[in-house]
Amino acid sequence: MKVYPDDWRIRLSGAAGRMTGGAIGLFVIKPLIELPPWLGGIAFIALIGVGVVLGQVVGSRLFPPSSGGPSTA
Repeated sequence: MKVYPDDWRIRLSGAAGRMTGGAIGLFVIKPLIELPPWLGGIAFIALIGVGVVLGQVVGSRLFPPSSGGPSTA
């Protein structure tokens, strides 16, 4: 999946996924707090990464690229 600079909706979806992954890591997953500091940090970064990927996948499905042809309307 290639993201172009003008695909702001897909980038915004990735940012929303990043924030969601971070929020889940901070507020929902209690074992993340109880893990050793180095392992908790790795798990937190992994959750953010998963959030970015899922956000971009959802964004690319919700906002498919236009055909690029002239509009007929």
